[in-house]
Amino acid sequence: MKNKLALVLVGVLMVTALTACKGSSNKAAEAESASSAAASSDEASNTTLDIFKGIDNLETITLNDIKPGDYVELGEYKGITVELAPATVTDEQVEEYINNLALSSPLMTEITDRAVESGDVTNIDFEGRYADTEEAFDGGTAQGYDLEIGSGSFIPGFEDGVIGMNVGESKDIKLTFPEDYAAANLAGKEVIFKVTVNKISQKSTDITDEWAKSLAITDVSDLEGLRKSVRDNLQETADTEYDDELRKELLANVVANSKFKDVPEKLYNRYLIQKRDTIANYLNSYFMYTGQQATDADMVNMMMQNDGATGTQDEYIKKVVTEDAQKFIALAAIAKNEGIEISEDDIENYLKEMYGDGSNSAYSTYEAFREKVETEVCREGLLVEKVMGFLKDSANIVEPVEK
Repeated sequence: MKNKLALVLVGVLMVTALTACKGSSNKAAEAESASSAAASSDEASNTTLDIFKGIDNLETITLNDIKPGDYVELGEYKGITVELAPATVTDEQVEEYINNLALSSPLMTEITDRAVESGDVTNIDFEGRYADTEEAFDGGTAQGYDLEIGSGSFIPGFEDGVIGMNVGESKDIKLTFPEDYAAANLAGKEVIFKVTVNKISQKSTDITDEWAKSLAITDVSDLEGLRKSVRDNLQETADTEYDDELRKELLANVVANSKFKDVPEKLYNRYLIQKRDTIANYLNSYFMYTGQQATDADMVNMMMQNDGATGTQDEYIKKVVTEDAQKFIALAAIAKNEGIEISEDDIENYLKEMYGDGSNSAYSTYEAFREKVETEVCREGLLVEKVMGFLKDSANIVEPVEK
């Protein structure tokens, strides 16, 4: 079975808006990342959850195959009132960000006229060996390691032993690992570290034009430019969070105001398979960020904890898949009422924009890229975007009243 490009369901629509259909500047890379992360039918057969086993053999249909009005009685969806504070960025937020940046990325000045002192950042080479056998031990050797003296990053005595050394100097530092050290092969062992100092630097957390320029941020050469860049970035984040919250509230209102009939089984099957693939993508991202392997059952447990859900994992998956299907059906019904459609040209134009010149693509040609795209997933994503745009345009957004 062809491993189609999975445009992963995420975000404000609670897994009913499509990542690749949200106008990213690097759409092709995002979409292909999703494709490589999503499970193929063979990979998914390794699932640990019974509800996902064998589901690639289920019959499925798309929203195009049903009359959405047959499965939902829409309530009020125009002019929905939402209380939402504006997306603002304060001077205090900008300064707090800059202060934190100065702590995490301080200006470094190379020291050439003295030995290492506490507080310096030293670039060192070191090799650790057992004192009795002179055999090197795992994890005890590195080259070009930046160590802040006094940070307590190494075992007691190591950083003190570097104090007083000069650039280019080598020295043996005899130490004993703590008795309660986590690695049993080193706990309580006497060792010798051969240390060479390559460079001595002094960090400054002073917020100056020189420091701002040292950050090498595009178009930033002084503090004024840095403040503008930080404000712009914070505003972009605030705008995104505002839009996500608005969409979430609008969709919640649409669902709450509607009455649903049972979701068609074959449509439910479709969103069940997509949920499986989405969780596979989450697992891939989790591994990339944490370096830890997890199963689909582990991920569902995390999702349930985040949602405060109880019951079995299968019950939870059935619930969220049904809710996803209902949201799609409701949005499709609104599209039908309002004459909102996605044409084949819309899909092709979007995908060509996504592919661009192919420089960010794993595919050598647009045709090869297009072959991997699941058209109906993209159609639904674009439809969701148009309907959400309609709902936002008609919404009545008011600021919360201060109590």
